Amino acid sequence: WDANKLSKEDEWIGKLDHEAFRKDVQDLGKKLAEQQGPADVAHLHKIVMWSRFCSYFGAATCWIPMLPVQLMSVFLMSCGTMSRWTIIGHHVCHGGFDKVDTTKRYNRFTFAVGSVTKRAKDWLDWMLVEAWNMEHNQLHHYHLGETTDPDLVEHNLAPLRGWPLPMFAKYLAVVWMACTWKWWYYAPNTYKQLKVNKLRREGHQISEEEAAVPCTIDLSFLIGGCQFFGPMEFFWKVLGPYFFVRFMLTPLPFLAFDVAVGGNGVYAKTAMYSLVFAEILTNIHSFIIIATNHAGDDLYRFNCHCTPRSCTFFLRQVISSVNYPLGTDLCDFMHGWLNYQIEHHLWPDLSMLSYQKAAPIMLEICKKHNVPYIKHNVFWRLKKLTDIMVNKASMRKFPVAFEYAPDISEVQH
Repeated sequence: WDANKLSKEDEWIGKLDHEAFRKDVQDLGKKLAEQQGPADVAHLHKIVMWSRFCSYFGAATCWIPMLPVQLMSVFLMSCGTMSRWTIIGHHVCHGGFDKVDTTKRYNRFTFAVGSVTKRAKDWLDWMLVEAWNMEHNQLHHYHLGETTDPDLVEHNLAPLRGWPLPMFAKYLAVVWMACTWKWWYYAPNTYKQLKVNKLRREGHQISEEEAAVPCTIDLSFLIGGCQFFGPMEFFWKVLGPYFFVRFMLTPLPFLAFDVAVGGNGVYAKTAMYSLVFAEILTNIHSFIIIATNHAGDDLYRFNCHCTPRSCTFFLRQVISSVNYPLGTDLCDFMHGWLNYQIEHHLWPDLSMLSYQKAAPIMLEICKKHNVPYIKHNVFWRLKKLTDIMVNKASMRKFPVAFEYAPDISEVQH
C-alpha cells in the first residue's frame, strides 16, 4: 500500500489519463443503454426458456434409475439452478430490464421479493433475494476489492490462509467450500449484511470490522446463531423455503409413483439421489464461475474507498475483475454470463445482450489507455483463485500514493 515507486507491472498507472478513460467508459455505457429495447427482452425470454427447460426436464427425469439418464438429469437441474441465479436473477435484480420490459415482469423492485410466494415463483434458491440484493448489488459492486467488499476472497479466507495446516488439508477445505458454499457461506453471509443494514438504519452502531466478519454455518452458529440473528430465524426465513421445495416437495410425486407401482422405493430414492447430486454440482459450477471473477495474483485490491462512477471507480471494475471466453449464447449460458464480469461491473444495469456488444469495444478502450484487461480460461482462473485461498499467492495491492486524489473519499486501515 505504501509504495512510492511503481513496479514495472504497475507503470501504466502513472501514465493513465483518468478523465479521458472515464469519458470513454461513460460514453460507451450511455450508448449501450440507449440501444436497449425489445431485442433485449426477447433475448431474456430465450434464456429463461433454456433455464426452465434445464430445470423442468431435469426434474421430470430425475427418478429414472438408469445411469445415463441420471447423469443427464443431474446436469440439467444443476444448469437450471445456476442460470436462474447467475443469469436471470442476477441481471433482473440489477435493473437490466427495468426500462425495456413493459410488462414489469422482470423488474428489480418486484422480482422474487416481498413474499415467499414471489420468491418461489421468480427465483427460489438458498439465498434470500432481498439479502442478496443488499450484499451483492450494493456492498460488493460499490466496494469492489476493498476490505468492505463482502466477497473479497483474500480477506474472507484469511484464517485458512494463515492456519499452519498441510497444503493438502487446505485443498480439502477448498473442495468442501466448492461443494457447499451457497448454503454454508453465501446464504448466511448475505442475510447478515441485510440485518446489519437494517440495524444501522434503526440507529445501532456497528463497526465495519464487525460487519466484515464472515458468517458461516458451523457448530457455534447451529447452537447460538451469529451476532445479528439466531439459527431458527435463519433456517425458517432463508434456507427453509428452498429446502422444503427442493428436497421434500419435489420427490413426493415419485414417492407416490413408487407406492402405486410397487417400486420398493427405488424411484423415490433415485429422485432424491439426483436432487442431492444436482445440488452439489450446481454449487461446484457456480463456485467455479463466480468465486474466480475477482481473485488472482494479477488482480488488484485497494486500501481506500472511491466515489461511485468516478474515474477510479470505473478503473477498479476493470483491474479487479476478469473475463472468460465469450461470444455465443451457449458459451455464455454455461459461464452463467459471468464471463462479461468487467462489462457487468462497469454498467451493472444493462442486459446480457448489451454485454455481448460491449466486450470487444471495452477491450479496445483498455488497449487505448494501456489499462490491463484480463481474459482467461475459467479453469486457469480457478487455479489462481485456489492459490489465493490456500496462501500460495496474494493479490496485487494498488499503491495509495498513486490513487487519483479527486475520487478518493476514505482511506481504510
